[in-house]
Amino acid sequence: MKREFYKPISYLLTAAMLLGAALPSAPAAAKKKAAKLSTKKISIQIGEKQTIKVKNASKKAKWSVKTGKKFITLSKKKKKSVVVKGKKAGKASVLAKIGKKKLTCKVTVTKAEESKKTPDNSGSSSTPTPSGNPATSTATATPTPSTSATATATATPTPAATPEFESSEFKYEGLDEQWIKDNIDTSKPVVAMSFDDGPGGYNSYVDYGTQIQEALKAAGAHATFFYIGAHIKHDEQSRQEVVDAWKAGFEVANHSYDSKGLNTEKADTIRQKIAKTDEILQEITGYKNFLFRAPNVAYSKTMFNVIEKPFIDVSIWSHDYQESVDKDAIVKNVTSILADGGIINMHSVHEKTAQAVPEILAYCKEKGFQVVSVSELFAIKGKKLMTGVKYFNAN
Repeated sequence: MKREFYKPISYLLTAAMLLGAALPSAPAAAKKKAAKLSTKKISIQIGEKQTIKVKNASKKAKWSVKTGKKFITLSKKKKKSVVVKGKKAGKASVLAKIGKKKLTCKVTVTKAEESKKTPDNSGSSSTPTPSGNPATSTATATPTPSTSATATATATPTPAATPEFESSEFKYEGLDEQWIKDNIDTSKPVVAMSFDDGPGGYNSYVDYGTQIQEALKAAGAHATFFYIGAHIKHDEQSRQEVVDAWKAGFEVANHSYDSKGLNTEKADTIRQKIAKTDEILQEITGYKNFLFRAPNVAYSKTMFNVIEKPFIDVSIWSHDYQESVDKDAIVKNVTSILADGGIINMHSVHEKTAQAVPEILAYCKEKGFQVVSVSELFAIKGKKLMTGVKYFNAN
């Protein structure tokens, strides 16, 4: 009886063993992903920074400059990231050693594009010069930069063209009259702070514009950011910088679609670049009207004839676009010539500028200067902004 009982059991065990052999074996553990860098090559400008990260690494990465030590420096060396800064134009490479594995990122450092900026300092007079009137404008050439706030540029006439519009009053839809009423004492001096060439950096994102925004908010100040359309489209971080500026109550404005001067372009190209940047800014803000500053602050009669906007020039130069100018020089250049109704020019793409802004704001507070955007400055001063007219200040 017992033999008959165990016989079926033995059959079941044999069947189970056969079935197990027929079934596919359990999948092998997923193959561990190999460590790699977030990018194999980057391009930065002198003074610009970019972070390289390690992905899928369990061990700490040891960072070093493999080649081209005179062209780059490394900082903030962490387990899985490092910050690369352009030091001199040339080629270099960064090495990340993770255990026995070696990962390399090639780095190309180029000369800062901003060093090509050649501002027209002819606007350093104390009163606005409406030289941009479509009917009578005088073209401005691109003079050699000067460290003097009163340098005079040489003008080169451009053949006249037929104006496409009649000059009219400009209104920025984002102007907050209540903010002015609550925060500004009209009996005290006021200056406009403005920044060119953002958002982000020329070739890749840098957060200097965001740092500047934080400094402005901490000081209870406002500013105008003249944005390059193509830079907004670089990446989501750059676009977000514009969104943040707009939401913070700062003025967003048009600095053309790229950094190439418009003063040598034909009318159709000028129209296209201005319109493309307007469209991007409108999509973000919902506004239709934006102030304009010319790339390289260089003008032509054709520009005045086809760009239906106020042209915002400068009366207080920081000269931060010059490689030889450091943070302390930026602060000195601005604070030494502060004047009621003036317009300060800086660039949100430089680390040194981001470092200088808090000091400039502190100086302004100490001396009783209130810092606002360009449109706010003109509203406070009771001055109209007219399309087709160039303004150096609001006096």
